[in-house]
Amino acid sequence: MRVSEDMVDSFVSEPWSDFIEGSVYPDNAVPWRHDPAYATILEYPGLRDSIGSHVAPALQQAIGLVQAMTQVNLLDVVRSHRPAVGLSLGFGSNAQEPYDLLKTFELDCVHAYEWIGEHIIEAAKAFETLRADEHRLTTHIRLHHGTVSDLSALNTASIPLIYTANTFNREIPMSEDTFERSMQEIVRVLTPRGCLISRGSAGVLEQSLARYLHVLLENPLVSVLQKEPVLAGSE
Repeated sequence: MRVSEDMVDSFVSEPWSDFIEGSVYPDNAVPWRHDPAYATILEYPGLRDSIGSHVAPALQQAIGLVQAMTQVNLLDVVRSHRPAVGLSLGFGSNAQEPYDLLKTFELDCVHAYEWIGEHIIEAAKAFETLRADEHRLTTHIRLHHGTVSDLSALNTASIPLIYTANTFNREIPMSEDTFERSMQEIVRVLTPRGCLISRGSAGVLEQSLARYLHVLLENPLVSVLQKEPVLAGSE
């Protein structure tokens, strides 16, 4: 499904639009439309489908591995910050991803960013079906049709947990500017001691963020990086 201007105008009257924060752009008018990665994903949407469905097992694996290898309890790290807010970057066609992040870490809210408008709409519709049993779900999951290089809707040092899968890799390269600004935004929004869980990046994300974050876990399946606390008297 391609998102047109006529379709966008009709979204505001749909009940599922309550999950969407901000605008949904037509495919040909997104502010990031000139980035080669966006054009590639729009043309070949299956490129990001290799990591999909439920991600709860991978999240639980990351929690267990980090606890065993570093004695850092990711659940404690996240829950020590209230409200406990998570960030899902580039969930693609996997609407389950933000929901699993919310439930596994018992978060107060998850903000989920995605480039492709079709996936935003599909996710909103999927969450609308859950609202019959979870009446306040719109306050717990907020969808953003936005670029990972502009997280300006989120406050600095407000996110204790970020999850991203199959978004930053060599197969679907972003422009250098988009990638670098994405790294800066990730570091900006993370709280001190906040953590990023990454899957499917082939080390690209981890290598770049190692300049700013401490690596807790790095293996072919999942990596976890943590932002260092700000020391008293430091700038």
